[in-house]
Amino acid sequence: MKNIAIIGSGSWGVALAIHLAKMENKIRIWSFDKGEADLINNEKRCKFLPNVIIPENIECKTSYEEVIKNADLILQVTPSKFTRNIVRGYKQYVDVKKQPIIVCSKGIEKETSLTLDEVVLEEIPDARIGVLSRT
Repeated sequence: MKNIAIIGSGSWGVALAIHLAKMENKIRIWSFDKGEADLINNEKRCKFLPNVIIPENIECKTSYEEVIKNADLILQVTPSKFTRNIVRGYKQYVDVKKQPIIVCSKGIEKETSLTLDEVVLEEIPDARIGVLSRT
């Protein structure tokens, strides 16, 4: 069993959380919205996936530190336009030697034309990065 941090509580982040939870991992999701976190924790629902029941081994927090603490890996699953600011918000909690960051979002940063893994590496230069790809 792994402890997995998922940064992003949208449909893609929750779908990944559900899949990984069914594989008996312990999942903590970060959300910027307390109401969304409460819906996930208390009703085991996601507003973006209304017909899905969220497994018990998933919890949602609004604190980066609580989500990332003791995680074996971090999945970065936020829209590209928010990636840099979100990574800036949590980078102080990442143990770069023990916690790889897997970029699961698509896109580029509009202002710099950087891919999202490049954005993460600009913010956390020593991070171990993985990227979901179609190959």
